[in-house]
Amino acid sequence: MVFASDSFLFLFLPAFLIAYALSPAALRNLCILSFSWLFYAWWRVDFLPLIVSIAVWSWLTGLWIARAEEPERHRALLVGIAWPLASLIWFKYANMLVHTTEVVGTDVTWWWAEVLLPIGLSFFVFGAISYSMDVYRRTVPAEPSFINYATYQSMFGHLVAGPVVRYKWVAERLKERTFHRAEFMFGVERFMMGFAMKVLIADTLAPVVDAGYHLPDPSTVDVVVSIVGYSLQLYFDFAGYSAMAIGLGLMVGLKFPENFDNPYLCTSIGDFWRRWHISLSSWLRDYLFIPLGGSRAKLPRVCANLLITMGLGGLWHGASWTYMVWGLWHGAALVFEKLWDVSGWPKVPPLVGHILAIVFINLGWILFRSQSWAEAGLMTSGLLGEHGFGLSPGMGAVLRPVEMMTFVVGIALIYLPKLMRIDPSAPEPGHTVRAVSALPLFLFAVWVLQGRTVVPFLYFQF
Repeated sequence: MVFASDSFLFLFLPAFLIAYALSPAALRNLCILSFSWLFYAWWRVDFLPLIVSIAVWSWLTGLWIARAEEPERHRALLVGIAWPLASLIWFKYANMLVHTTEVVGTDVTWWWAEVLLPIGLSFFVFGAISYSMDVYRRTVPAEPSFINYATYQSMFGHLVAGPVVRYKWVAERLKERTFHRAEFMFGVERFMMGFAMKVLIADTLAPVVDAGYHLPDPSTVDVVVSIVGYSLQLYFDFAGYSAMAIGLGLMVGLKFPENFDNPYLCTSIGDFWRRWHISLSSWLRDYLFIPLGGSRAKLPRVCANLLITMGLGGLWHGASWTYMVWGLWHGAALVFEKLWDVSGWPKVPPLVGHILAIVFINLGWILFRSQSWAEAGLMTSGLLGEHGFGLSPGMGAVLRPVEMMTFVVGIALIYLPKLMRIDPSAPEPGHTVRAVSALPLFLFAVWVLQGRTVVPFLYFQF
């Protein structure tokens, strides 16, 4: 089940909101948890025990970490992250490691049965690891209630595709919260706008991107259209999901962090990662980059820390070496920016930095979207004009007026805040008014959805 589906909109969500509203305050977390486990079981009930076991493990070891003293405390931390991390490695990377043996000449795939990746496992595991480390660092107390902890871990709003929520962000509201109509309506508005972003923009561009990546001989224009389309599709798909997740959290009084801040308005790659998938980039900074030494070490070590962090961050996105290289692509850019900063050379003008960053990011999306090295090579050679420069008949067949208009609307929505110089501190109308204003767009998106098959969120695969 996905948010952008009839089963969620007309069955699951209404049933959940009614059950939640009727539940006594003391049982509302249990209501959220029950529906969240049902939500996950709707996909694959046989993977539900894995999710539950990680929650139980992290909760129990969190209590152990909190009461232990060194050196037992350190050992408790290692035990606490062992099962979540082992689960991630097995379910996400076992296939990749086995198939790598074909490349190195020791093929063992003849006896291998493919391991299915549970949806949302990466997000779930990162939440468990951050909790264990925060308890170890004493930045949060261990949660005494399993129901509260499991609700944080399993809340269906962020369970399968983020944001990467940390326990300390929701700890107080897990214990006690009251209903606020304005907050609920703000959640409704965020959900409807995120739904519209997903259905009207991301899903409309999906067939164009798919067609571009299936062309046998893509031209330069074909590749440019495909990559710009994918750049917009990925952003509006994932930002739309994040907005829906944040909205669902607000409906039940839980505040999740913003995950995007107009990333395509960045003026550098570092600026891009401060704006894109913020919950992941901040997680990598706090739980990987800083423990490695961060920016406090000598310059060569800082550069190595950046490459390691971004390489592993790339690999987090998918079980393929192409994802690691994509992460290193961005890591190399961050190293270059670091070296430029310490060199004393002139600052790059914002407009120049923006253009360079956008070109660099879109070139990286070629590798990110490609299913294999061969596909990435084909798209790269096409971009360089090896198969011609003009629009091919295959790509022209899928570029109808509605898709072309969606390109225009998507790009306009990215640059509109900058062009209009919108002041974020300016007063806004009430959330009820905003929600009512968003309703026609939401209903139109629901109507459009009826004529399509359900398109899964792109980040489900991570």
